[in-house]
Amino acid sequence: MKDALRNQSGNALWFILLAVALLAFLTGVISRNSSSVDQAGSVERARIKASSILNYAKSVEATVQQMLLSGVSENDLDFIEISAAHDNTNCTSTECEIFHVGGGGIAYRTPAALLSDNTHTDIWHVSTENRVYLSGCEDANNRCTELLLIATNIPQSICLQINKIQGITNTGGDAPQIQDILEGTAFTGTYSTTVNTISIGGVNATNEAPEAQGKAAGCVYEFGSGQNIYTFYQVLIPR
Repeated sequence: MKDALRNQSGNALWFILLAVALLAFLTGVISRNSSSVDQAGSVERARIKASSILNYAKSVEATVQQMLLSGVSENDLDFIEISAAHDNTNCTSTECEIFHVGGGGIAYRTPAALLSDNTHTDIWHVSTENRVYLSGCEDANNRCTELLLIATNIPQSICLQINKIQGITNTGGDAPQIQDILEGTAFTGTYSTTVNTISIGGVNATNEAPEAQGKAAGCVYEFGSGQNIYTFYQVLIPR
């Protein structure tokens, strides 16, 4: 009788230990799955925001090109909705305003709106001092600089997704690095005589983000001048 009781107790203890082990296993599986779901959700949110920035910047580029085809002079293009610094006094009617219903007709949206981040305070900038390698001529003069739409301080996760969408390699898990992208004076009809000697997507692996070679839009890591920021660019007019 005692042996039977001991056997029953042993069996019960075995079942209890088995249940504890199964519970620990299930808890681990659920925890790992929850972590994977959270990570996948974060990646998908970053991808959606990356697509918003890319699609909007591309629509600005398409608007600029359409306006040029319709007879608006490049020197008259007006981006005043971005800031007063972008006011082009050559533009004397709404037909040359990019973000006006009487001109380009595209609604102005800030980077913060596209990022769904009210804490993001950086505005768009239309620059004339940079060259994108293989986007036009390569000489270091202001006849070869592109008209660029730039957004700075892009979150890293979104920057990486922009590049994945664009087919730009994020080497070592980070965005291609470039020594500097010059914002300079905002475009108001003329191109600056200051020219960045560094090309976006150039051949220098350390300073020019060669992974972005020939890409009209992308995101790079600026490490020069103490910046250490992620910057998105879109070519509006290649030259």
